[in-house]
Amino acid sequence: MDIRHLRHFLALAEEGSFTQAARREFIVQSGISASVRALESDLGVHLYVKGTRPPRLTAEGRALVPAAREALRSFTAVYDAVGQVSSRLTGWLRMGVFSHVEHLVPLAGVLSRMAVLHPDLDVTLSQLPTEEMLRLLSAGQLDCAVLSAPEPAPRDLEITPLAVEPIVLAGASGHPLGRASSISVRDLADERFIEPPRYWAVRTDLDRLFRDAGLRRRRAFEVDDWGITLDLVAGGAGLAFLPQAVAEQGRESGVWARTLTDATLERRVDFVLPRGQAATPAARTLRTELAAAVAG
Repeated sequence: MDIRHLRHFLALAEEGSFTQAARREFIVQSGISASVRALESDLGVHLYVKGTRPPRLTAEGRALVPAAREALRSFTAVYDAVGQVSSRLTGWLRMGVFSHVEHLVPLAGVLSRMAVLHPDLDVTLSQLPTEEMLRLLSAGQLDCAVLSAPEPAPRDLEITPLAVEPIVLAGASGHPLGRASSISVRDLADERFIEPPRYWAVRTDLDRLFRDAGLRRRRAFEVDDWGITLDLVAGGAGLAFLPQAVAEQGRESGVWARTLTDATLERRVDFVLPRGQAATPAARTLRTELAAAVAG
């Protein structure tokens, strides 16, 4: 019996949806279906009532759920026990990350060194929204994440600050504000904005900024990619608040970047993992290596 079959079965049982189970396990839906069929074939029983939506467990399936959970806990404990007494890390490291952090945190370089030093360690790296990563961390479905942690942070998570980057206002070369001697929040009334989705940490800060100033703004575009946002700014589609390093990439296209005179916006990059014994050896090692790389 492949331990992955048990993990995929349990994901479907707990999520109640093939779509959610596949997202949780970072595979396609057909992979979940294939795992369940293989497990049913091995056990010689049906674990789900065929044709039901949402998927409904049979009596055999319900009986398997607690046993599957215990088997997965034991399987994880084997790797953790070895990892704590050995210099070699093994098993899976499930990690979440948000976009455009490499210029601040050398994540790829650190992970590459870990891959060389610990060849039995496999890594799943997924770009996810901050809120989703926080949920998966608390649920034990991610081992660690690089994100902008909210304040106050959830009590079950441990936060290690890695870097801070200014958030600047960016606009196209022909926009009148590009010629202004200074720009305040009040100057932005009635402007068109290209903004990230509401589940991004930067969007939360922007909503607070305009709410505190008593201003409304028009969100002409909502985009979940900094590169596309920069292209839209360069094309004159609207203004945007961008990480400084992203805005600087638009200089050749005539994009200007300015800081506000009456507000400071920053993008924090934090390393987050479960608190205490819930943190895996691999996640703790990665935190140490990343913090050292940033500091050095």
